[in-house]
Amino acid sequence: MAQRLASAGFRARRVTSVAHSLVNGAMEGAAVVVIDQQTDSNPSAPAIEQLRTAGMRQPVIVLTARDDWRERVSCIEAGADDVLVKPVHSEEVAARLRAIVRRAAGSGSDRIVFGSLELDLKGRCAWSNGTCLDLTRSEFWLLRMFLLAPERTVTKQEIASVLWPENPEISWNAIEVQMARLRRKVGPEQFKTVRGLGYRIIELPATAQARSEREDCAKGCVTDHAEVLTQPSA
Repeated sequence: MAQRLASAGFRARRVTSVAHSLVNGAMEGAAVVVIDQQTDSNPSAPAIEQLRTAGMRQPVIVLTARDDWRERVSCIEAGADDVLVKPVHSEEVAARLRAIVRRAAGSGSDRIVFGSLELDLKGRCAWSNGTCLDLTRSEFWLLRMFLLAPERTVTKQEIASVLWPENPEISWNAIEVQMARLRRKVGPEQFKTVRGLGYRIIELPATAQARSEREDCAKGCVTDHAEVLTQPSA
């Protein structure tokens, strides 16, 4: 499933177990968690409960091999946001993931508005006071991470796990360089450094927006979708 989601444009990371991913922080920075139940012998609800008990707030979608309404109910009551019975087309999974990301952003639209900033999740465009921001893919992902969680500090570990999933032990200097580049483009006053932890985005009042620049901006928008963490359930 991770490969099929990657083919659909998502940045998918695969982990082997809930316990392992909680210990090594593999779920930090993921927009959605997918629990892929491999057999119909083990329920998925205990894995969901373990995630929620550990404080994980990301949306969870379950792909279950058990075609039983009781299994679906138990998953939802345990904290799942959606449950699909396998076999299921990867296109349907991708569509539901996009809908979940939109809901997690705070509305049913593809846009996030935070003060003077606006992010188009579908078009992969960003504006500040209506002015198009020329962001690289990494910078877009970084800004998106802040706007999806504007009330909390984004840790350096979370940034590393999203921007460098294959090398989460990346140096702090590399993260600071990436943040410095984003600050130059978005505005240094837009971010606050939380000493010893990471960074937090600060809401600034919006001004009159130059909407006419959006068409030009859309031509160069990045094309990645949300990052998804796939979690098999044995």
